[in-house]
Amino acid sequence: MGDGGIKPTQPKQRTLGTLDLMLIWFGAAIAITEIWAGGLPQLTGLGLMLGLVAIVVGRLIGNGLMGAMARIGADTGLPTMILTRPAFGLRGSYLPAAFNILQLIGWTGWMLFVGFLYMDILAGYVNLPVSADQPAMRYLWVILLGVLCTLWAWGGSRFWQVAQRTGAVLLLLLTVALTVIVLQQYDALSLWQAGTGSPLGILAGADLVIAMSVSWLPLVADYSRYARKPRSGSLGTFWGYFIGGTWMYAVGLLVALATATESPDQMVIQVMGQAGLGWAVAAVVLVLISTVTTTFLDIFSTVVSTQNLWAGFPEKVGNLIVGALGIVTALALDVFAYEPFLLAIGAIFLPAFTVVLTDFYLVADRRVYPSQVAERRGSYWYSAGFNWRALLAWALGFVVYDWASGFSSIGYFAGMLGSPIAAEPLPTGSSLPCIAAAGIAYLLLTMIFGRGIGRKV
Repeated sequence: MGDGGIKPTQPKQRTLGTLDLMLIWFGAAIAITEIWAGGLPQLTGLGLMLGLVAIVVGRLIGNGLMGAMARIGADTGLPTMILTRPAFGLRGSYLPAAFNILQLIGWTGWMLFVGFLYMDILAGYVNLPVSADQPAMRYLWVILLGVLCTLWAWGGSRFWQVAQRTGAVLLLLLTVALTVIVLQQYDALSLWQAGTGSPLGILAGADLVIAMSVSWLPLVADYSRYARKPRSGSLGTFWGYFIGGTWMYAVGLLVALATATESPDQMVIQVMGQAGLGWAVAAVVLVLISTVTTTFLDIFSTVVSTQNLWAGFPEKVGNLIVGALGIVTALALDVFAYEPFLLAIGAIFLPAFTVVLTDFYLVADRRVYPSQVAERRGSYWYSAGFNWRALLAWALGFVVYDWASGFSSIGYFAGMLGSPIAAEPLPTGSSLPCIAAAGIAYLLLTMIFGRGIGRKV
């Protein structure tokens, strides 16, 4: 990657095919935390049949956004945060990059901590010490997982091409085994035939699924830029995360309905652990590999986003630094208290990338000028480096998103200041109103005031 990721990926670096991208995103989706998300009340309240419909609807919308962003990365060879410059301006792009760095370091720490929790549950089944008896086991598991994730990120695209194939095959076998055990344990047919919730709740349930896909939007072009063909970038990203994510959500929904638990992820781990020593060891391998194939994306993309702020930030050393920060976060912070903060920041990205996608596909007629993405006074300089039209549409989209969700994010920060606010969430969920508000606002502003782009080279 030349010039700190500012210049397009060179042809010799574009080595990933559709299958390679599918395996990267399949590995990202096979995560125990996605099983947990499938058991949230907005989905379980629908019942199994309508809950599965909501999952598929949410994946089609959320993964459609991922595929559209991945196509831009594959077309241009540029990483995600550089691709925000044509919409927001050179300096305006620093805002989503800064938010992304903050959330990715936090999510790295969160994933390492959650990985430790699952490993701690399984340790008792394979006769290893647990943290209740040996507190140092938390340090051991977090550091081990952190080192593995960092090395995976450090390996680069050619390493991923081999490693992800190996990891994905193992994950596929283990996930099939997990699913078989779950289906043997619980009666899916009876749950399917049982009463369901109202179809009006499908959009609200789908909103949870869209949110998970949207959390990956700031990362997708970081990997699709290595695609041999633009079509490979979009299709591999869409189908890899669609297959894996839908599968994990469905398992979580099934277990949550069958057991009436809000922690289907831990229930699945316990079921595998209790199925015998062999299955307990398989569960350990599943947690290890799934944590690595999900979290390495956060580490690598933190470095890429940092390069949007500081082009000379070194990639290899940066991976080590970010991995270490993730380990410190997992060990030093109360990650349960940090989770609402991370979710609030994550809500920022749907309107931001709605503006980016609207700009590329509808306003700029699918054109980006790579020679101008780092050029002061060039095409994407706008007003002192900021495109106020995009920033205004972004802010409006965020307010609409938060209002539609009952002020979940603004209310969180207002509560920290002692003035909590709340509203009744919309039955449509937050995502569709946000997409409509941000996209339409940006289109209207560019129609009225022009795009404001400078010279084209």
